[in-house]
Amino acid sequence: MNKIIISAIGSDRPGIVFELTEIIKIHRANIEESRMTRLGSDFVIIMLISIEDKSIKSLLADLQSIKELTITTKYTESNNIINGEHCLIELNGADNEGIINVLSNYLSEKSMNIKNLNTHISNAPITGTPLFNLKAITSIPDHLSITDIQSDLNQIASKLSVEILAYQFDNMEENHLFS
Repeated sequence: MNKIIISAIGSDRPGIVFELTEIIKIHRANIEESRMTRLGSDFVIIMLISIEDKSIKSLLADLQSIKELTITTKYTESNNIINGEHCLIELNGADNEGIINVLSNYLSEKSMNIKNLNTHISNAPITGTPLFNLKAITSIPDHLSITDIQSDLNQIASKLSVEILAYQFDNMEENHLFS
């Protein structure tokens, strides 16, 4: 079986998910993972499918027939699950430029690979002030402890005027943490 990542973006309208998944079904491909969301006035889809060799060419051609969607595809390898400890990072606070940049720089410097990252803006209950919310899952290298990570994140949080909490977990707990 081949693994293919499909990404699609286009103006939001009813039926996008049906059209895309109908083509995938017709070609006997299986959706293994997906993320779908509205960003601004557009709808964005990213999914990992598995498909047999004989169906790939016709699937790729049929995907391009969906009107008003920009679709890209990329072959990928099977998911090699990284065993070991992981970290859930939750950040909440005043929205300001550079939050993701500062946090991702720290994670990169510590060799903490980002597995999943979601952000959104919400409004403070009384004032309506925009609040930035981030949730990320990262790996924890053997040389780091959750205590050291939280200490570093406390310093970053102070500089950014946000709250950052880090929780350690293993692979078995992941599905319950990121929703």
